[in-house]
Amino acid sequence: MSSSTDYVQSAEFPENYGDFQLVSSNHVIFSFPRFLLSHGSPVFKDMLRIGTGDSSDYETDKLQLTEDSTTLDQLLRFLDTTKKPLPIHMDTVEGLLESAQKYQVEQVFDYWEEQMIVRDVEMHVIGIRHPMMSFFLAARFRRDEFARLALREFIRAPDSNLDLPKGFMVEHRRIIHLTRLRQERSRYLIDYIYDFHRGMGPNDCCTEQAMTMMGAKTIPLVLELMKEPSWATFERNMSIWPGCPVKSKGHHKGSRVKFESWKRKILEEEMALPETAQYLLFLD
Repeated sequence: MSSSTDYVQSAEFPENYGDFQLVSSNHVIFSFPRFLLSHGSPVFKDMLRIGTGDSSDYETDKLQLTEDSTTLDQLLRFLDTTKKPLPIHMDTVEGLLESAQKYQVEQVFDYWEEQMIVRDVEMHVIGIRHPMMSFFLAARFRRDEFARLALREFIRAPDSNLDLPKGFMVEHRRIIHLTRLRQERSRYLIDYIYDFHRGMGPNDCCTEQAMTMMGAKTIPLVLELMKEPSWATFERNMSIWPGCPVKSKGHHKGSRVKFESWKRKILEEEMALPETAQYLLFLD
């Protein structure tokens, strides 16, 4: 190191916290116990011991790393049982996962996946946070099961949940294929509406005027399904569409049974990963 003024000591891992120093790319020094590094990462273990060609080893007391201080601070907390992992942030998770793969710290991936999963009171998986980015990262790091969960969520999620941090690089073919999957799901759901209208007529209780009004109310639902292709969109819009058939006093006999059938089929579709999406996990 050229001078002491060029470097800053980590507040979380100060001098004398450990007997070894890791230096970040932006010149922050992390003092950390050597035995914890060796125990928690086979890569660090190899880096700490440099072979000299005979039966003995020369041990260094300092390593200059390519990771920045934010990434190192996050990573080292997984190697120290006295520390709690920091919350996952979309702006820094990519660097954290890259370092976890590089140094073979598997628990980082387990923690990230659990933080992204949304569960109900019975601990069933009901959603994935940041599904678009979660899918891309899971696919990149070959976390195949989690990638499938994220992809399933991506297909049905509202547009507002499909966020990516600034500067996040995405392979263009994946964007194209994912967009097509959402479009296919939207068309699948909209076809239920079209089939419903094609099966109706004035004899089903509605006058021509009522059917025209109902058709006008269908437009907002179709637009909403394009933004969020899921059964949840149907449920939110049932109060305005279709107004006549869902009432119980003889209007369009059997419509309630029809909607329950829709719900079963649509939810079954939502819970399954489309067969055409399987290869997306392995695009390079």
